[in-house]
Amino acid sequence: MSNIWGAVHWWLLRSILFTSGNKALKSVLCECAWAASKTKNTRLSSTFWRWVKRMGKKKALLALGHLILRIAYKILLTREPYKELGTEYLVKREEEKEQRLIRQLQLKGYQVLKA
Repeated sequence: MSNIWGAVHWWLLRSILFTSGNKALKSVLCECAWAASKTKNTRLSSTFWRWVKRMGKKKALLALGHLILRIAYKILLTREPYKELGTEYLVKREEEKEQRLIRQLQLKGYQVLKA
């Protein structure tokens, strides 16, 4: 067997990946994620509740903790303060994605009408 991961089921690998790493950092990030999920009108809370629909509360907390970690890394890397984007950020991003996809279809020759 040339591939060692070929014999491992995906759910086993996923459980290994979730449990590895710095446990103290994981617990702190989960606490921060829980606190961020309780705030009102923030990007983090709206992202959390959007993720809860898909993956459940526990996995959404881990994902939000990872998002907080990425935000903290970006702040330390660029040395710029954190700018809260608000809940409108996700709506605006979705509209921009829709416009981009419509434009791509029109360039390919399709006629797109909004209902």
